[in-house]
Amino acid sequence: MKSRTIWILVLVALFAVLLIQNSGKTLMKFYFWSVDAPLFILVFFIFLIGFFVGFLAAKSGRKKDEIKEEHVPPPASHQPPAKPQP
Repeated sequence: MKSRTIWILVLVALFAVLLIQNSGKTLMKFYFWSVDAPLFILVFFIFLIGFFVGFLAAKSGRKKDEIKEEHVPPPASHQPPAKPQP
């Protein structure tokens, strides 16, 4: 198993523990809107929003890199100048 896969599994397990241990009800207010829900549901939705924002940011960063690569002129060859023939 690759180390990256192991890290992902460890983080998923820690996130699952976080969700399970925070099952108490809480009240979340946003301006005139309020929600009374278990804390793990709110944490899960905040995680999803953060994941989605990170995914979009990484995707836009890749597009910028692709655009930069398309407009880069090819490197000039560094050949010595030809000597005139007598």
